[in-house]
Amino acid sequence: MSDQFSKVKRRYFEAFGDLEEEIKFLRSFAFVLSGIVFVLLIILFLTAKKPPVVIRVSEVKGAEVLTNLKQNNAPSSYEMIAFAKRFTARYTGYNSYTATRDLSEAFNLMTDRFQKESQKKIVDSGLLQKIKESGIDTQIEFKDQKLERDSEDAAVVSLIGVREIRKYGLDSFNQQSLVRADIVLKKVNRTKDIPEGLLVAEYREILMNELSERKSI
Repeated sequence: MSDQFSKVKRRYFEAFGDLEEEIKFLRSFAFVLSGIVFVLLIILFLTAKKPPVVIRVSEVKGAEVLTNLKQNNAPSSYEMIAFAKRFTARYTGYNSYTATRDLSEAFNLMTDRFQKESQKKIVDSGLLQKIKESGIDTQIEFKDQKLERDSEDAAVVSLIGVREIRKYGLDSFNQQSLVRADIVLKKVNRTKDIPEGLLVAEYREILMNELSERKSI
């Protein structure tokens, strides 16, 4: 019997020897699998941070791969000027019947900091209530616009326009003034809520000239 056991090349002859060997093998195998999973997680993380491949198709069906998505997706000068005009019309074109809606839209076009400052200035101060009670209608006609500065993260748009204020039911009241507005725009990522990729960070206005003023006696 001893000769038969000597011919068998195995480490254990007790009842749980094979089980212990299997446990050691599975432990080593699990360690190797953990290392593979860790490497795959790193690769997945690096792949997720890589910008997507964007292909722009022209009007003549020509395809072009955009290597710098941020640069190619940045708002154009026309978009920035149009955005500044829309904001200025909503933010300063006071109308007693649409003031709440117009200012709400203007607030949504602002950065968080500027939004808090503007709400304190217009709503908390009682100015919004005065606008509603005054019965006025304000129209702005833009005469000139210019992109003063443009960088990777921000831009400044200058607008010159004529602001005309009328009163409902009082045709003799007509006040016109020439104003200049400088709008500081912050460039952000385009989303469904911010399709232009722009937010107003600051608004400055200068009264250039009082063109005319006629009031009822």
